[in-house]
Amino acid sequence: MSNGNGMLDPAAFEELVTDGTIDTVICAVPDPHGRLMGKRLTVNSFRSLGLSGEGIHASSYLFASDLEMTPLDLPISSGANGWADVRLVPDLGTLRRVPWEPYAALVICDAYASDSDDLIEVSPRTMLRRQVERAASAGLTLKFASELEFYLAAQDPATALEREYRDLPMTSGYRGDYQILQSSRDEWFIRQIRTLMPQFGIPVESSKTEWGLGQQEITLDYCATMEMADRHLLFKHGIKDLAQRNKLTASFMAKPSIDEVGSSCHLHVSLWSADDQPLGWADGGMSDIFGAFVAGQLDHAVGLGLMFAPTINSYKRFVPDQFAGTAICVGHDNRSCAFRLVGSEASYRLENRIPGADINPYYAYAATIAAGLDGIERNLPRPPIFSGNAWRDDSLELMPAALHGSIQHFADSKLARSAFGEETHEHLLAFYRAELGAFESGTVTDWERRRYFERI
Repeated sequence: MSNGNGMLDPAAFEELVTDGTIDTVICAVPDPHGRLMGKRLTVNSFRSLGLSGEGIHASSYLFASDLEMTPLDLPISSGANGWADVRLVPDLGTLRRVPWEPYAALVICDAYASDSDDLIEVSPRTMLRRQVERAASAGLTLKFASELEFYLAAQDPATALEREYRDLPMTSGYRGDYQILQSSRDEWFIRQIRTLMPQFGIPVESSKTEWGLGQQEITLDYCATMEMADRHLLFKHGIKDLAQRNKLTASFMAKPSIDEVGSSCHLHVSLWSADDQPLGWADGGMSDIFGAFVAGQLDHAVGLGLMFAPTINSYKRFVPDQFAGTAICVGHDNRSCAFRLVGSEASYRLENRIPGADINPYYAYAATIAAGLDGIERNLPRPPIFSGNAWRDDSLELMPAALHGSIQHFADSKLARSAFGEETHEHLLAFYRAELGAFESGTVTDWERRRYFERI
């Protein structure tokens, strides 16, 4: 049965099909860019392929293409294997109604080989699943929450694209961080998000205007790892879909304008036992096991940084004094640190301030778990708590300033190779090297034209 939050079990789904409410099922898989990719099926096709059959066939190039959908010729999908199919098998625990498409249900799928029951290891969802399984084998579970920021332009997507996203009118004309007056002006749209997302199976805690012109922040309730990654992806999809239906354009770029503050995705993570007991708090602070978990984050923040800053644009956000987590240290409720400890007792958790809104949550969560488990396995001591302004401490290690630096650190990371596996590690390196190459060898920027066109 439906439990009132838009989630559907098979009986509730069939009831809505029988009464004519649902006639379409969206079957989607997360891609490396953190997007939903897939097909819309008729109910009969979903029954025969998704419920009773072997799955929905799709090209494996979904895991090996850039944002322009150009095939990248990677081992998972290339001319050598004929860009072979994979099978998308629905995870029925994710089946839900789409409140702004009342005739449609949506289900997230896992990707399997076309000729076996083997999961596709380079699929983002598989990558996260493997880390969740590693934690479970150690008797541990984790709970996450994504705290996403984004920009809203008062322009429909088609016109925004036509204008090449330049000089777009934003939904605010002056700084309105926390200002209720500005949030009342945005309420006609933001209220749709707060009311419709819970009907999409995504509980919302709060909304607020942010510092940037047109910038918003919406906080989601925490939950188990895979469910939170799914919610994160669906939330971004939902906001973009609702925005375009309201003649707005939503951007989750990390830094949409060099003159504006970046959009973050602060990742909150807490450590729990297999029987759902919190493990983070002891004697008024970090427990030993959580201290080792946190130490692992510090130790591998740079080596796994590609999972927290995946685009050329990600690194434009890493500016001191703009609250991006560039200085690798941990502090109590200290926003200048890359890692911030917040809460107490059962709510005690670590906030990772490195990621921008452009992350793939499956990758970022997988990296978080891998780093933490390594800290626990090595029994690392609790790290020192930094106090003061971390941006002003020259002794602290910093995040790389550009994508090429992160790629090199990821290539050199023994943990990335061992935790994610050789196949996945090499796939990710090739994927991001292709993105870097597209920028460095295939683009002339406005900055270059302004600087060199006449004067050089």
